[in-house]
Amino acid sequence: MPARPDLPADAARADAGRRRARRTALVAGAIALAIYVAFILSGVIGR
Repeated sequence: MPARPDLPADAARADAGRRRARRTALVAGAIALAIYVAFILSGVIGR
């Protein structure tokens, strides 16, 4: 029988996973934004 997902240990593990996923998404978004800005600025400065 599978473990119940509402147990405190599972909730803490899920919460930690959500925090890691959020941090990873924010880092990936920041990198994408930096690349986008660098691309735009290279076009502006390159003129």
